[in-house]
Amino acid sequence: MRLIVAKTSGFCFGVDQAVRRAYTCLEDTNRKMPTYMLGALTHNESVIEDLLSRGILLVDTTEEILPESTVIIRAHGIRPDIRRVLTDKGCDLIDCTCPFVEKIHKIVREESAKGYQVMIAGAKGHPEVEGICGEALDPCLVVGSTAEALDQHFDPERTILVSQTTFSAAEFDKIRENIKNKIAKGRIFDTICSTTENRQREASELSDLCDYVFVIGSRTSSNTMKLFDICKSRCADTYLIGGADDLRHILPGLDWTGKDVTVGITAGASTPSSIIREVIRTMSENEATTNQEQTDINFGDYIDSIPQLRKNATVKGAITSADNEYVYVDVHDKSEGRIPRHEFANDPDFDLDAAIAEHREIEVYVRSVRNSDMGKEIILSKAHVDFGKYKAQIEEAYENKTPVTVKVTNVVKDGVIATLGGVDIYIHRTQLEMNAVDDLDSYRGKTLQILITQYDPDKRRLRVSGSRRSLLNNIRRAKADEVWDSIVVGAHYEGVVRSLTDFGAFVDIGGVDGLVHVSELSWNRIRHPSEVVKVGDTIDVFVKDFDPEKKRISLGYKKAEDDPYHDVEDRFPVGSIVHGKVVRMFQFGAFVEIEPGLDALCHVSQISNVRLNKPDDVLKEGMEVDARVLEVSNEARRISISIKEVEPIDPAMKELDEEAPAVQEEARVEEAEATTNEAEATTNEAEAPTNEE
Repeated sequence: MRLIVAKTSGFCFGVDQAVRRAYTCLEDTNRKMPTYMLGALTHNESVIEDLLSRGILLVDTTEEILPESTVIIRAHGIRPDIRRVLTDKGCDLIDCTCPFVEKIHKIVREESAKGYQVMIAGAKGHPEVEGICGEALDPCLVVGSTAEALDQHFDPERTILVSQTTFSAAEFDKIRENIKNKIAKGRIFDTICSTTENRQREASELSDLCDYVFVIGSRTSSNTMKLFDICKSRCADTYLIGGADDLRHILPGLDWTGKDVTVGITAGASTPSSIIREVIRTMSENEATTNQEQTDINFGDYIDSIPQLRKNATVKGAITSADNEYVYVDVHDKSEGRIPRHEFANDPDFDLDAAIAEHREIEVYVRSVRNSDMGKEIILSKAHVDFGKYKAQIEEAYENKTPVTVKVTNVVKDGVIATLGGVDIYIHRTQLEMNAVDDLDSYRGKTLQILITQYDPDKRRLRVSGSRRSLLNNIRRAKADEVWDSIVVGAHYEGVVRSLTDFGAFVDIGGVDGLVHVSELSWNRIRHPSEVVKVGDTIDVFVKDFDPEKKRISLGYKKAEDDPYHDVEDRFPVGSIVHGKVVRMFQFGAFVEIEPGLDALCHVSQISNVRLNKPDDVLKEGMEVDARVLEVSNEARRISISIKEVEPIDPAMKELDEEAPAVQEEARVEEAEATTNEAEATTNEAEAPTNEE
């Protein structure tokens, strides 16, 4: 007698996760409200009975659930409206929805929002199918066979096809083949769980090889019944059993004593490994009782010969799937091992989605192996294996002074912690940039290139430090040589503002810092460079002058075309009428802004037909006026205007009568003598300062 057990048997990771989290809830003594299963977590009576006996409640509707209680969402998932009801009740949801099911929900939700009709290959009324239907805006078409699919009336251009995760892969292939010409290209999504496909394929191959096949599982389990149908179609002596008790009733009627027979065993995704082991043990006991001389195989020895993982061993395994917490790996054992998902975040070059799709094989470290009533729990680590590999890579980078790419994972008091394949590297705040860094939190999650500046493997714990500043310095030195070899007056550079002082801004033009004097930042008068630029800005600058010996470069920033006095003679010719706003007033006249940044002087004598003591006799700052251009010069950067030649502004006569004639005459003489000198001095004062050090 020969026994073959399907490699993919028992709990899938989705059911395994749900059951384990249920038992975790039972261990939480702080929970004051009841814990519910909204629908059976698994289609296995013994598992559900055990959970019920321990205090978890089984309900089928939300009406049975008390507010603020704990609700375990099974792997099949739920409809959005049910989730909203539970949330409104304040329930603590432990969502164990299978990632493969969540993927279908996302597809249906997005495609339905685009206006597509959804066709589902699955069983009507199945909880998973009900949950999928809830994600669609319009009623879904649920089909269980090719004939049902062909009978449906749908718009070929506006329909998509998805499948229940446990649907028959063979039947789905038939449906797809028959309607592929009726549905637009790219609108057919094969959403059958990869584990389900493997399980069904192995069941088909197993039944071809065996004389007897036992399928372990419940009749209420969709995937178990699919396995039974597949095996029954290929092996007439196929039996569906719930466990060892069912097997004991069947075995007496099977006469294979003295025969060369092959027996196959497979199990549905809702069957715990403990039941599978009990079935094999029962076969062993029956074989020993009915055929003492048969020595080809002992089923007890077979159980012991199943490959056992050893703690602290490094083995190879294929990545099969993932959820929010774990990545699952087939390590050629009865149960899949799991790796905490965050370990993959430490390797920025590892594409987890691609690895799952390819079932990529990786090396893993076995942290622990624990047997429980619900099966075997295998905890693996990728980071432990990576640590050894990347430790050697870091040591090589340290010795050869070559840069490495790391990812910042944490912020500490005086710096950040970066990681390369699980190896922590400390970077002090002074080593992140060329200048001081205050906001360390902004580096969290960033990928940086650094040099390894300290590597100390002799301590109890590996100590590694790195510096981005050292790398930037090396790069700057190389670029600086290029700049000094090619620099010419007038050359333009895209530079980065590195620092600001009262007299200007220092700009990095590629390894070399140049100074943009404050007078070169703006055509308008500014008090500080920060009014125009800030540290970190990228700006376009040009070389005004340079001294290779002193390593000094003078840069310009303001552009001639931005000068408010650029082509002023053409834009405001003598005799033209301008409109502006009074912005400043002095004893000798008023400045009127006729364009942003462009002020024209209206002498006090050109405001009114009446002699004024000062402009504010009739003007106020902010007043809008019209005037005629009397004089304009690009070279002198000066415009003179006259208000009175357009619309003079005269004071009230009463105010003039109250003034003494002698005072008026004295003012006229004094102002006549001082007008020309004051106007010239004020105009020069208004011009921007140049060449300040």
